[in-house]
Amino acid sequence: MPALPDSLSLAETLTRLDARIAGNGGDRDRLLDVPALARRTGLAEDVVRTLLDGGEPVPDRVDDRVRGRVRALHETYAARSGKRAGEVCREVAERLSISPEWARQLLLGRKTPNVSDLTELAEFFGAREGVRFFTDPAPAVLNRELVRLLGGLDDGTDGDGPLVEFATRHGVVTLALRGHRLTPRKQEALAVMLEGLLGVDDEEARR
Repeated sequence: MPALPDSLSLAETLTRLDARIAGNGGDRDRLLDVPALARRTGLAEDVVRTLLDGGEPVPDRVDDRVRGRVRALHETYAARSGKRAGEVCREVAERLSISPEWARQLLLGRKTPNVSDLTELAEFFGAREGVRFFTDPAPAVLNRELVRLLGGLDDGTDGDGPLVEFATRHGVVTLALRGHRLTPRKQEALAVMLEGLLGVDDEEARR
């Protein structure tokens, strides 16, 4: 598949995704899973839904944007790792060289981190775009995620198949399947195997 241009707008990305989904007879709501996209972008579900429907989100201030996305990443991280809030606060406090109470205020979205702390938080939570993840407008953040998803959809494959559904739920958008035309049954078997492996990792993380 040709490389996607870096300058795609959100509307253009959605148009391409809708065309791909329609061409494959896929389920848009299942592929563009709102809760999964919200977790990966740090955006509220209603904002994601509005943008996917072609609407405009309510204007926000950068400080509010930053606090909300820090809180969202913290909640996702805590749920995925199974760690208690106090444990995460201590980890962040140590990483940022701040008090656990100040870390708690940051993670709850009650205080706005400075640029240095925001950079450390981006690394701690694995935000690929760094500080931009927290500061960019909602359409830009969602668009980056959808461009990755679009780039991971293989020409001629089932855009609503089990591997794509699996990738969407877990944020994996660059599955190495090019040149390996797996049948739907083999795709499903591979997705089940990967789900099992991730489940084992989650259980070990909770111990």
